[in-house]
Amino acid sequence: MEEYNKRDVTHPINLISNRNNNTPNFALFIGAGASASSGIKTASQMISEWRRLLYEQSKSDETLEKWLKKQDWYEDEEEYPILFENTYDQRSQRRVYIEDCVKVTSNFDDLLNEACFLYADLRPIVCAHDSAVADIRVTSARPKIIKLHGDFLYDSIKNTVRETETLEKNMRDKFMQFATEYGMVVIGYGGNDRSVMDILDTILKSDGYFPNGLYWCKRKGDKASKKLERLMRRDNAYWVEIEGFDEFMAGLHDKLGIRLPDTVRDPFKETTERLNRFISPKEVIKNPIIRKDIKELEEQVKKFESREDFDRLVPYEMLGAMKLFEHNYEDALTHFEEALIRKHDDLDIMRSMIVSYWAIEKFDKALKMSERMIQSAPTDYEGYWRKGHSLVYLGKLKEAITSSNEALKYTAEKSSEQGIVLTARSNARLLVGDWEKALSDAEAALQISPERHAATANKCIALKKLNRTGEANQILKDVLTKTEDKYYRAGAFAVLGEKGNMLKELAVAIEEDSRNRVNAKFDPDFADYRDDPDFRKLVYEAKE
Repeated sequence: MEEYNKRDVTHPINLISNRNNNTPNFALFIGAGASASSGIKTASQMISEWRRLLYEQSKSDETLEKWLKKQDWYEDEEEYPILFENTYDQRSQRRVYIEDCVKVTSNFDDLLNEACFLYADLRPIVCAHDSAVADIRVTSARPKIIKLHGDFLYDSIKNTVRETETLEKNMRDKFMQFATEYGMVVIGYGGNDRSVMDILDTILKSDGYFPNGLYWCKRKGDKASKKLERLMRRDNAYWVEIEGFDEFMAGLHDKLGIRLPDTVRDPFKETTERLNRFISPKEVIKNPIIRKDIKELEEQVKKFESREDFDRLVPYEMLGAMKLFEHNYEDALTHFEEALIRKHDDLDIMRSMIVSYWAIEKFDKALKMSERMIQSAPTDYEGYWRKGHSLVYLGKLKEAITSSNEALKYTAEKSSEQGIVLTARSNARLLVGDWEKALSDAEAALQISPERHAATANKCIALKKLNRTGEANQILKDVLTKTEDKYYRAGAFAVLGEKGNMLKELAVAIEEDSRNRVNAKFDPDFADYRDDPDFRKLVYEAKE
């Protein structure tokens, strides 16, 4: 997408916060991608899963890649709804899939409604049916949640091509009514539904809509759909690159000066106050049944004095995440191990444990945890990718490449996930000296995400090995003008042969995060310095 209408992430946050008398000036359009950090499959991951399923059903003797290129839906703008309909024939089957697999996506469920009620003491108006939406007043004080594609509790959810081709009349009219009153921030949505994109395009071609503009949040590294690229050419439309939904909302939350509610900040206090209202009522309870229930509650509360019952209330995963954020990997693992005992199939916990194992050089344990991820989610690319990364640390480079090959089977074409795996495979191929294939992988990753600095470094290493040093050096010098990340800068200087600058940047990177010391021991960027005394002193001999 063009740079002229790109805005910094702080721009829409500042606009939303500049309100008169607490009157909202923006509506939020929230897609299912908002739940990606919760371990919910993204659309690209679902596409990858359905591609493989249909390929296996075809009984084809060709490779997956060759078979895919012959399918008329492959890389089509409507591939997601086409595959969903081809995989699940009936609406009821699709509803069951959504209910089972996408339990907390804001398109279909009660996530937003529950969050407003539980954490903000607000009771939103919720509408998932075309027949009821006409009665909603746009300017009423209560929050309004409108589910354009229905609710997973009903068979009327929209996911196939025919179902998402148009919005029903009342939904469309209400959407346009909102557009006359508010600006709009789109987040967690890829822009692949014709029904939504057509109406947005119509609105942007007309006067009197989106008085505060349309701001489209795109996650860093994600490829924009063709529909979105076309939409962003319209006046009054802007795009914003974000880390993710959680990070954007955290920034907005902070800018608005909102405190965390007691239900999150001090859940034990909140629970205690609720229990006290039952156990210590203002009036004497005479009813024997109510007295019996209160007595039972008193006995249950007393059990909290035991270590076992108290343990159930400890948020070990959150404590581990806090230690991980602080780069305190040993303590993080202590908490995550407790958390995994309680939620033994939780992929987020496994993912965090693998990162922590890498950081403290327990690579065998990282490998075992990666294999456990694969067992829990055999069609998710991430377990295979992390297994490959662990194998690189263990020096098993051919096995690492094989694991990356397996990971690629479960990534959608041109997706950010595919770019991540291609970069990892490029890394392993550099370490085995396969310069041509390493270059090919790095360039493919950069076609997906041009700002992926690790892939850029890999490309330049391969170019230098293939006697294209001038080209490599020019690319690296350009990278140094675009990134402030100390580790990436150290790598760029290393490949350029600027030892002094490399050591200076790497020392800061290690100071910021001890895991960078581990990475430097294996990263191909620093391969020419493995025996350098100054490098060894910094990376191998530094006191912990």
